[in-house]
Amino acid sequence: MKYVQTKGLNLSSFALGTVQLGLTYGLGENSEKPTEQAAFEILDRAVNLGVNTLDTANNYGDSEAVIGKWLTKRRKDGKDIPFIVTKTGPHKHGSYDILRDDILYQLEGCMKRLCVDKLDMLMLHDYEDYATDRDNMRKIFADLKAQGLYDYSAISAYSRHDYGVIADSGFDATQIPLNVFDWGQIENGGLQRLADSGMMIFTRSVFLQGLVFHTPEDLDPRMDFCFPYLNKFIELCKEFNLSPATLALSFVLSLPGVTQAVMGCDTAEQVEANCKLFDETVKLTPEQMNKLRDAFFDIDPRVINPGMWFNRMK
Repeated sequence: MKYVQTKGLNLSSFALGTVQLGLTYGLGENSEKPTEQAAFEILDRAVNLGVNTLDTANNYGDSEAVIGKWLTKRRKDGKDIPFIVTKTGPHKHGSYDILRDDILYQLEGCMKRLCVDKLDMLMLHDYEDYATDRDNMRKIFADLKAQGLYDYSAISAYSRHDYGVIADSGFDATQIPLNVFDWGQIENGGLQRLADSGMMIFTRSVFLQGLVFHTPEDLDPRMDFCFPYLNKFIELCKEFNLSPATLALSFVLSLPGVTQAVMGCDTAEQVEANCKLFDETVKLTPEQMNKLRDAFFDIDPRVINPGMWFNRMK
């Protein structure tokens, strides 16, 4: 497993997303929520293979509760405990006190379900929560941190949001979607501003909901706007001698400032496969990055917006 040292932490490049542990998620054959035993097997396999970060949220069904039970068992067995990122929100606005009370209420709920006395990282699940009341949000997070309720702060966002606002927030980290087809925040300098701020950058949607694994032949014809870009991607995979998964992940991890990629897994076997994938990633050369930019920097916006995919993949 590859690791990144940042802000006094030594974090695995692979952060295990855990939404699948708490609710039925996705459209695949393994989309049903796993049993508690199966969830524990997924978590055990991840940490045994070197993954030391889990990503969850208070609205991922009972994901936090499952992780809390697993953490309790792990402590009893005297085993290492991974770094836990959890998210809260949306929050109630109106005044400093209203906002603070709601954040504290949700934070305490997270701690109770996770069976911890302190959160490793508290992340706002919605950028709009921060943008609605930046000053009070910063004050409240600073106050709760000073009280010892959490160690690191973060903001989750989408590529349509203002990364400059996030970079100026003073928060410790951010989580953003990032993939080989989406160059908007790279081209406009948003990603670089995050990197220059010193924030940890956690990425999600590396495979763009599985689009990188498809060819024009197995997509719904109504997604024909994807065809030319998929063909270019397939050509570059062959030129670079990398599989689609390896190229997609290598691209994200080659960008400046990126700390981790968050990936969910439905089974322990998938955890193992993803760990192997992270070990196979390479640092792309400037020439390779330029070829990817030339191929995708001016992409049809529908490609990177799954909401416009109609029935998506067959």
